[in-house]
Amino acid sequence: MQTGRMCGWRIGSLRHPAFGLMTTLLAGAAGGASAATLSLEGTVLEGLANPRGLALDAEGWLYVAEAGSGGTGAQITGGDGAILSYGTTGAITRVRDGVRETVAAGLPSLAGDGGFGATGIHDLAILDGGIYTVQGFGGDPNQRDGLVAADPGAILLGQVGRLEGGTVTPVADIAALERDGGPDDEANSNPFGLTAGPGGLVVADAGGNDILTVGPDGGVAVAAVLPPAPNPLPFGPPVYQAVPTGIATAPDGTIAFGQLTGFPFPPGAANVFSLGVDGGVDTVAGGFTNLIDVAFGGDGSLYALEADSDSLLNPGTTGALFEVFADGTRALLFDGLESPTGLAVGPDGVFYVSTNGLSPSDGRVVALAPDLAPVPLPAGLPLLAAALAGLGVAARRRR
Repeated sequence: MQTGRMCGWRIGSLRHPAFGLMTTLLAGAAGGASAATLSLEGTVLEGLANPRGLALDAEGWLYVAEAGSGGTGAQITGGDGAILSYGTTGAITRVRDGVRETVAAGLPSLAGDGGFGATGIHDLAILDGGIYTVQGFGGDPNQRDGLVAADPGAILLGQVGRLEGGTVTPVADIAALERDGGPDDEANSNPFGLTAGPGGLVVADAGGNDILTVGPDGGVAVAAVLPPAPNPLPFGPPVYQAVPTGIATAPDGTIAFGQLTGFPFPPGAANVFSLGVDGGVDTVAGGFTNLIDVAFGGDGSLYALEADSDSLLNPGTTGALFEVFADGTRALLFDGLESPTGLAVGPDGVFYVSTNGLSPSDGRVVALAPDLAPVPLPAGLPLLAAALAGLGVAARRRR
């Protein structure tokens, strides 16, 4: 397995430089290394309409993108053949210290009957103090003209926008790349993930199966194209699509992103990738199922969120949160999350997750905090720890 250039990552959960040897020894004695588990702290926001990506600003506000619940307006045919109706039910909500505010409302939204699993504003990113958004589309972008004819505000669909004074204005037309004959062999664009990279904004287009950069002038360029892979299941098409979803930037500038995988959503086929400086894509870790988001902690640790851990085709609807290590291994931090769709990590180490993320009215954001309860050591380790401590003392005396 290839590993990405993740210099600056924190390897494992132990940060002291003397812990490298100890971690190896403890892993051998205890049967494998593990990360700290998390506990549910509570619900931060509720009553959201299809909540998706999250972002934290420098003032401590947590922003959530609400894709909305569609409406009763003009219709398009989605990439899966479903009929989606237009409405202006999308929003951006924020919360800090229990205070909830609607930052923007009336944003474009597309959904089927009932409003479940809407397409609309999917993610948020903060660049140079400004708040940027990415709006999905989920079908052939040539259909957007019909929506715009009915409501000019529909032009935001498939675009990166900037939030100013409660209004989102277009910055870069992601869907136009597919409309005008992009790198994918099918005209389908569904911008889903957004991050502020070292050179500007970077978008994961789940419909176009590519990673795109946005220049200061709004120009869109292809950074990487993800090819389909052979379908290992005995049903479905010969290949499944990559479907990149969440994307994030590490403190050292490394960009990582995850893949949902397309139909038939084979279990264990989703990967976390990193974007190379030359446009190449490296596999950081594999074995996941239906990844929906990734995020970095302030110390460079990488986390991955599964939307549905037993595959979207199976009865379960719960996902899980993992820490991903630089050697390609992973550790489960929390499972049983109901339809999670977004992830952010606060500077205090608290994790925020959008849950019930396919609900038009009961979406939530929950907080998960590290469980600091002491973990009992396996038999024989107190002596080992004492010996290592002695080595440390001896080393200091020799300086």
